[in-house]
Amino acid sequence: MEKYDLIVIGAGNGGLMTACRAAQMGLKTLVVERHNMPGGAATSFVRGRFEFDASLHEIPDFGQGEHRGELGRIFDELGIKVEMLPIKDAFRYVVEKDGVRSLDVTFPHGKDAVMKLISEICPDDVGAMERFFDAYEDMHRGLDYFGSVRGQIDPEVLRKEHPNFMRIMSISAGELFRALGMSEKCQKIMAAYWPYQGTDIDTVDASRYLMMVYGYFVNGAYVPRMRSHSLSTAIVDRARQFGCQFLFNTEVTKVLTANGRVCGVELEDGRQFEATAIASNAFPEIVYSKLLDDKSLVPVFERKKANARKYGFRAFSVYLGLDAPPEEIGVEDYTVFLSSSDDSRVLCEESKTRFGKEYALDVCCLNMAIPDCTPEGTTEMVLTISYTGDAWADVSEEDYVKVKREVADELITKVEKVMGYKIREHIEEIEIASPVTFARYMFSPQGSIYGYSSEKWDGMSSRLITSGMEQTIPGLFFVGGHGSSLSGYYPTYSGGNKTAMQIMGYVRGGGRR
Repeated sequence: MEKYDLIVIGAGNGGLMTACRAAQMGLKTLVVERHNMPGGAATSFVRGRFEFDASLHEIPDFGQGEHRGELGRIFDELGIKVEMLPIKDAFRYVVEKDGVRSLDVTFPHGKDAVMKLISEICPDDVGAMERFFDAYEDMHRGLDYFGSVRGQIDPEVLRKEHPNFMRIMSISAGELFRALGMSEKCQKIMAAYWPYQGTDIDTVDASRYLMMVYGYFVNGAYVPRMRSHSLSTAIVDRARQFGCQFLFNTEVTKVLTANGRVCGVELEDGRQFEATAIASNAFPEIVYSKLLDDKSLVPVFERKKANARKYGFRAFSVYLGLDAPPEEIGVEDYTVFLSSSDDSRVLCEESKTRFGKEYALDVCCLNMAIPDCTPEGTTEMVLTISYTGDAWADVSEEDYVKVKREVADELITKVEKVMGYKIREHIEEIEIASPVTFARYMFSPQGSIYGYSSEKWDGMSSRLITSGMEQTIPGLFFVGGHGSSLSGYYPTYSGGNKTAMQIMGYVRGGGRR
């Protein structure tokens, strides 16, 4: 058998970044992907005259100059070249029910601009927002400390130098907002990003939400000029330059073990490859229940952890190619969050079913960031809702197309009614993706594109801190939205980069954790 230092199962965002960094550090690396293209959710598809991005709306933490964020620096370090374009505003948030609009606010990018807006719409919350930005700095310093000591934590240092970090990592975002003294109105506005995590503001862990919001507000949001597929292909090209090998249209059917640790993979055609380490873009439960050749090796703790976690954001998206320019459709914003309620707990609960009484809807128009992304005189729009439960489990094969069209029809109706957009009369192309679509394409349980739900008992800080410390099968690592850095493009890329560092230590240490 040909031997590799690292074999990566799946060319999703996390797997690609892990492979690129590992190859750059000199590890002999192989990526095996069952599809004919890389990227997983980071890809695009063409319908008629339009090219749609499968999942990407925007990415934070690229930035420019002094605002260059961690993700931008990682791409710079690896020499990954992608043209990224800035988005003018963070989002527009509209809350309307039964024709009564209770909220309509547009959040800008940049700390100064955000503070100016807060002083206008929530003047009593200026101090609370300053404390919000300070909380980010406290959390960042705490994470840096954990990274610097490599697991050799001094409780006294934590107690004296990082007390706020310890508080933040054990509470929800809602609890953080209240501890900072935010008014109820400000809390509800700040909760607008909850669908990006797929759980309500009093459940999602404060550290993850803080990182996400800070990244958008301070460092801005960007989109790749040539869709997210250009990100994936750029990482593949750079990884190949470092010596990484790729096998597309090839599926891993078995993870091989020997002497209590992973030792390679078997492919669908019977070929076997030896490896010191394996990084899986597939969910842990898929590896443990379907791929692992010796399931007795799975630690009891790993089974309990997988069973305790809930799946995150399961998306339903309607991709629309319209035969009129944005101004004729009535579009003025890149991202609009539409909700019938400003209570994320109510919205999250209602999102467990297909037709809840309340709704939260994301409307994204790429033309507002890239005017020429479609032919002249046309518009590309994507409508997305997130399900927080397995809302499609009861849909039969016979009713699937009918139900899918019914949900899409309802979303279009809501957007036209609330925003006044002229959509139906201009539809040239339409494609509908349900959680079933994402499950088939990405091989993810229930179509989850956000890995596991980020909750305060199992949030970003706790996962990062325990990453590499918890008992797993030696040599097996997990990357992607279900990894230690959680979901989203930025965390998935940065998490894959960090995992490559851990794998480097494992391989160079002779296969010992």
